[in-house]
Amino acid sequence: MQSISVPIPTEQFLEFVNFLQSNSDPRDPVEMVSTAIQYWLDNASCKPELLSEVSSAIRGYQWKNLFLPHGTQIRMQYRGTYSYAKVENDEVIYNGSAISPARLANTIAGGSRNAWHELWIKRPQDKEWKLADECRVKEEVVQKFIQELDDEFGTSQTERKQS
Repeated sequence: MQSISVPIPTEQFLEFVNFLQSNSDPRDPVEMVSTAIQYWLDNASCKPELLSEVSSAIRGYQWKNLFLPHGTQIRMQYRGTYSYAKVENDEVIYNGSAISPARLANTIAGGSRNAWHELWIKRPQDKEWKLADECRVKEEVVQKFIQELDDEFGTSQTERKQS
């Protein structure tokens, strides 16, 4: 079976390794991650609270194909001055008001600007600012990869079990 690498926090993985060791489980922790994911998939449909708890906690702004989670900072430099906005719940907020990224770039520059090329974003998990267009392109690559995986492997395990 082909595999992909999925980044998880090192601290969480070490906690998982320690859990297996403290319970005298000799299985390989890396292989157990796949087992844990499958266990969650098998149980999530029977326990809707697993899904609703997560989905209600995820807040953010959907900008075309790019999701900006709650707490994302947005900045733009114009004439040597930085202007900042922030994603609060499901809106981009600039100077206390909700605004779209396109309008934000145009408002800051006082004219027509391409927000993808002007705005820099820093999501809560990011260490550095990233140009919005670079994030958009990366997201397109990820979505294409997911589609290719889906095309190659067909329906999900859950759908196969039900048929």
